[in-house]
Amino acid sequence: MGADTPFSIREEYKLLRASTAFAAAAGGDSCKIVGVTSALPEEGKSITCLNLAVAFAQTQARVLVLDCDLRKPTVARYFSIYPSPGMSNVLAGMSSPDEAVCRVECGGAKFCVVPSGDIPPNPSELLGTERMGAVLGEMSERFDYVFIDLPPVLPVSDPLVLSGRLTGVVIVVQAGQTKKDEVRATLERLKLAQTNVLGFVLNRVQSSGGGRRYYARRYGAYA
Repeated sequence: MGADTPFSIREEYKLLRASTAFAAAAGGDSCKIVGVTSALPEEGKSITCLNLAVAFAQTQARVLVLDCDLRKPTVARYFSIYPSPGMSNVLAGMSSPDEAVCRVECGGAKFCVVPSGDIPPNPSELLGTERMGAVLGEMSERFDYVFIDLPPVLPVSDPLVLSGRLTGVVIVVQAGQTKKDEVRATLERLKLAQTNVLGFVLNRVQSSGGGRRYYARRYGAYA
């Protein structure tokens, strides 16, 4: 990755890795399936998801990232890989999971990625299928952590249909942009879907040392 890479190996992500690992461990599953979402688009959820994957992969854990933001995918672009075949193709029965898995390397760590695939006309229906459950079941036997880049909660129902299949969800909140009522509405929707909220990432907080902005400044548990 060049100097303009969006990926970070800063201490903040190591702390976020530890917080996520402890929070997810309460679920007791051997494989932790962690979704990363936000209230609205453009709040940094995808970068947070990918940086978390890098941080966990640096511990030699077997890590997989699934791009389940089937409406506005970004994962393939970050890694300069083809978006198809990907999740939509697998869920539609057009490709096998193995055909969609790409192996990538970043920050000295190796892990696997499944891009979004072709943009479908029915993302919510695809994500709610039994096929999705089967894919997660298969991947949970092959990986220690599965990180899912979810769509934002308020515009669409896509992340809610997956909530019951996840160990938990991390919510990304952008400093100076995400409003309190938007966070409140996001929590209410996730709570109605009986989602286990692992915590929050306060994103793009201005540092005190010169105005630099970066991801994952703070992490707090949701009670």
